[in-house]
Amino acid sequence: MATTYKTPGVYVEEIVKFPPSVAQVETAIPAFIGYTEKATNKINGDLKLQPTRITSLLEYERFFGFAKPETTISVTINDVATENGDTRSIVVDQPTVKQPFLMYYSMQLFFANGGGPCYIISVGRYGDDLDEDDSQITAINNIDALNDGLLELEKVDEPTLILFPDATKVSGINSTDFYGLYNNALMQCQNLQDKFTLIDTLSYDESSPTDSNIDDLRAKISSEKDTIKYGAVYYPHLETILDYAFDSNKIILKHYSYTAKAYDQIATGLAGIENATTGIDATVANLIDVTTAPGNISGQMSDLLLQMYSNDATGFDLGGTFVSDPAKKTAFLDKLNILLASLENLSLLKNSLNDEANAAISTISDEDMNIATGISNALTAFNSNFIGTDKIDSVYKNLKALKKKIQDENATTKLLKIISTDAVSFDKELRKLVDYTNLNTQTGITLVTNNFSGIQANLLSLLNTIKSVSGKDVNNGALNGRKLNTLETIDNATFNKILTEIYNLPITLPPSAAIAGVYARVDRDRGVWKAPANVSLNYVIKPTVKITNTIQDNLNVDTVAGKSINAIRTFTGKGTLVWGSRTLAGNDSEWRYVPVRRFFNMAEESIKKATEQFVFEANDANTWIRVRAMIENFLILQWRAGALAGAKPEQAFYVRIGLGQTMSAVDILDGKMIIEIGMAVVRPAEFIILRFSHKMQES
Repeated sequence: MATTYKTPGVYVEEIVKFPPSVAQVETAIPAFIGYTEKATNKINGDLKLQPTRITSLLEYERFFGFAKPETTISVTINDVATENGDTRSIVVDQPTVKQPFLMYYSMQLFFANGGGPCYIISVGRYGDDLDEDDSQITAINNIDALNDGLLELEKVDEPTLILFPDATKVSGINSTDFYGLYNNALMQCQNLQDKFTLIDTLSYDESSPTDSNIDDLRAKISSEKDTIKYGAVYYPHLETILDYAFDSNKIILKHYSYTAKAYDQIATGLAGIENATTGIDATVANLIDVTTAPGNISGQMSDLLLQMYSNDATGFDLGGTFVSDPAKKTAFLDKLNILLASLENLSLLKNSLNDEANAAISTISDEDMNIATGISNALTAFNSNFIGTDKIDSVYKNLKALKKKIQDENATTKLLKIISTDAVSFDKELRKLVDYTNLNTQTGITLVTNNFSGIQANLLSLLNTIKSVSGKDVNNGALNGRKLNTLETIDNATFNKILTEIYNLPITLPPSAAIAGVYARVDRDRGVWKAPANVSLNYVIKPTVKITNTIQDNLNVDTVAGKSINAIRTFTGKGTLVWGSRTLAGNDSEWRYVPVRRFFNMAEESIKKATEQFVFEANDANTWIRVRAMIENFLILQWRAGALAGAKPEQAFYVRIGLGQTMSAVDILDGKMIIEIGMAVVRPAEFIILRFSHKMQES
């Protein structure tokens, strides 16, 4: 506003009458630090170690993928003949070696329990969607990557909760390292004063009333009161109704039957592989035929190579001057599609043969291990033509990728690179399968190496060893040794029953993700000042440990170190409830309760952000009045919502600021504006005591 007036006219002055306001910050924005299938927004890997805000499970799936499929789920089918007819039972057991990556399941549990916006920090990827500098994670060997993710979280202001869904699955981890990770998180919370850590126990012991995991936690977690007030522990782990992700191509069936029909099913599968017109031998002959003339080849490989080198109207003339036009590219793609179709058929036949060979191994291994070993060795020899660097499978994959490139490209120079110059090009890929002399006449291909040549001999050897199983099987049914994915067409009813049993397997998870969802739900429905306890958990079957009042006595009150642990319990008619709301500082009268600590976090952060606008303002009474009014208005709203105790606002809080109250003249000279705020935050009624007595009869 103008302070001097020199030109005649009308001037408008706007006078500030209202104090500024305090905007309440979010209170339940978790940061999940762990391993994901991918971390991709626009290009592969662009979200790795980047704290990324999402608001739904759909967004998580888009950016970070899904769970890693289980491969070791055991499926056993038993057929029994009874007087009332044949009966079939199906037994499905938990995976023998479970995947260690729990992030996706934790996200499902979080959103099912009321979770909303959250942050994901991907510290490693277990899928295939990776950038060139990334490598696929198969196991979690240490907590270094999780600590790296924690450091990245420090740079982001919005998250208020810290979780490590995968920490319990670090292979061979000891309690010192495990709780050391949580100590680092608690220290970050103490330094920033705006976050809170949800802590899981390393494991659980459902058979013992005195779980050693509780003692390990109390021994290894920091004992500093100013640190542990920023965290809470929940116990035990939870059995959930979530479904395992599984790879049906890796689950092998065991089928025991009074009628041995395993080899009959194998023989049926081999029929297509041996078919004279569509089987493996016939497909290879279509790809490359060496019977036309010594040293020369014909077939689909030759057709494509000649089209590349030919100098006629449709050829690219690699041996001369490369020329391209739409007609040449169309002719090339026509021949390429024929070749790719045969390679695809060969790959499918190879996979079918592997299925039959593995079924034969499973069928005969309990009868004659020598035959089983022979089949395994013959299968390895056969697969050597397909699997490995520069083998048929990898070339087929690269040719499909090159097909898309050439379809999308029209520039002559770039087409030349795709066909013959680039490191991955048609010429170089085709030479991996059929190496040939440089063309001079451009009318025939002279063979140097034929990498299809071993298929026929290896196929014959493998088929003979598989057929030796015939008649030697005594107790395996038709489905024995088969992969689950092949069962859908063979026996759809049994396939669906097996799927039902797999989906009924409970997944056990640490409780922190569910608790983060509860925090978000309670904060949204009631407020951060409401204790997130006596609240039911969704998607939970039961806690892994049945906690009684006696057991909880020791969890809730720790007379030695004061480290309280919140129990999750099942009550008849009520389901599974969170039955505790204490921070780790359970013996501290100030910071004993989770809602008190988290309300202070919210109030401190909200007021801090609101008062930043007064930095470098005049440190005088005018500013002090505006600051005090701003904070008092905010706290009155909290009092009306029920967060502060007191019949009147002055009984619920106070705000002091001014010379002689909170500041001395020296403080003002030093540029310090000191505000003192006191709040009577409501505390949960943790113990409700009903006192009864006899009353004398009066009439």
